[in-house]
Amino acid sequence: MTAPDTGNYWKTPFIWEPGCPTPVTQEALRFEEPTDTWLFDAIAQVMSDSLDESDSFTVVRVGAAQAVAELMGMLPQYFERPAGWWRACIDAQDRKVGFVLPVLFKDPTRWKDGKPQGTIFYMGVLPEFRGRGYSLALVNEATRLFNQASCWRIFCDTGTSNVPMVNAFRMAGYTERSPWQRPIG
Repeated sequence: MTAPDTGNYWKTPFIWEPGCPTPVTQEALRFEEPTDTWLFDAIAQVMSDSLDESDSFTVVRVGAAQAVAELMGMLPQYFERPAGWWRACIDAQDRKVGFVLPVLFKDPTRWKDGKPQGTIFYMGVLPEFRGRGYSLALVNEATRLFNQASCWRIFCDTGTSNVPMVNAFRMAGYTERSPWQRPIG
């Protein structure tokens, strides 16, 4: 892949549609709705140590707390957050290891035959728990929620350089599309 244009970075989009593999449950993990305090701190930790160029750029520009505030500020304009959908992942030792924030697109042009399109607004594994397969479990949990809501399609993307996330979407059976460039700021 060539270097992105100045001021841009590569994003890899993924699609899950009926016919893609059904998500697998990891028995040693459980999921629960996190408190806002824990979640905002966890997002700040993930953003501060992210492989995604946009996160790194934003944290350097405004700091972790403001980066989380900017991320959350986008939510109500573009997405619907169904009650109870945001999840913390808890391991067998009762530690919160990561989180996933599934949402629905508000834009009616993204709906089809009255069915919503979902996306993962943000997700992350806390830095001290990376490399243990939790990102796949988070993608699978979100995919189950989207399927229960009868989403016609799930569209997600991640920074192409974020190899663990790219691999999680691949292992979850999402269809990979051609990377595209997005402005970094």
